[in-house]
Amino acid sequence: MSESVEVMRLGEHSYAAEVHEAGHTTEHRVVLGQEVLDDLAPPPPEESTVVAETVRYLLDRRPSTALPHDIDLEELREADAGFLPELRARLGG
Repeated sequence: MSESVEVMRLGEHSYAAEVHEAGHTTEHRVVLGQEVLDDLAPPPPEESTVVAETVRYLLDRRPSTALPHDIDLEELREADAGFLPELRARLGG
């Protein structure tokens, strides 16, 4: 399946992610907690890359139309034990 993920910074540790997949466009707000970022370091990853890879991780498990509007990486880490190890692997760490 082909999708594209566009990421735009909204504020400190807060991003908008727009997903274009199978003729649909969905918009999501992604919040990164400092604790998750610390767990991915060193070196500290580019936050926009973390957001894009998080959205792609979720897209591997469900269609964009099933993704929540608000995505909090701290909550995702607590709910999905495989998330952080997979994110590290995706980021090359």
